[in-house]
Amino acid sequence: MDPTVILIISAALSAIFHTLVPDHEIPLAMIGRTQNWTLKKTAGITFIAGIIHISVSMGIGAIALIASATLSRFIANSAQQISGFLLIAFGSVYAFISWKRKQGGHRHSHEPNQTEHSHNPVHSEQSVVSMKNSKVGWGAWIVAIVGIAPCFTLIPVLIAAVPYGATTTLLVMLSYAVATIGMMVILTSIALKTIQYVTKLHRIEKHMEILAGFVILIVGVWLILEIGLGF
Repeated sequence: MDPTVILIISAALSAIFHTLVPDHEIPLAMIGRTQNWTLKKTAGITFIAGIIHISVSMGIGAIALIASATLSRFIANSAQQISGFLLIAFGSVYAFISWKRKQGGHRHSHEPNQTEHSHNPVHSEQSVVSMKNSKVGWGAWIVAIVGIAPCFTLIPVLIAAVPYGATTTLLVMLSYAVATIGMMVILTSIALKTIQYVTKLHRIEKHMEILAGFVILIVGVWLILEIGLGF
């Protein structure tokens, strides 16, 4: 078989298997669920995260070609650790803010002589605007955090492709990019639909944002441990 074809297939398979790890889709799906994103919006946001993700990976791959694989591995591991810590911080803050919001709402609903109709309309409108702004902010943060964690599996395939010329190298990079972004969109969409189905119960639904924060925190811990445990 043509070496170029083998390398292209290898790149696609490496991308597919690497994308199966939960940090590529679970944080995006959890935020998509809590923010009530549609499947189309979730797929679009995941697509953006995938572009950032693959751009960072290719940048590190270029470092491997220009400098050394050792340096690129160090940079990739450092970026992954940073992404892991940011996921932990994001999940902690998200869960805490969600918990505080529920506590505030709970206290407010039990104030004596207070009815739904006594709410200040200006205050309510400001709260809605604040919530909308926070949704944009949460989405941007999770896209950036997921995006900066690189795929180190691209580097060996990229190095193997270089001796066969620029065309083969570009085709390998394209194959890896399409497979990675495509799988991220597919898996995140599946994860979102699954989470939506599992969290239909009222007991889970009302604590969904707090649960999302903890799940994202756990993914961050796993991402950091992945380097040390050599998964």
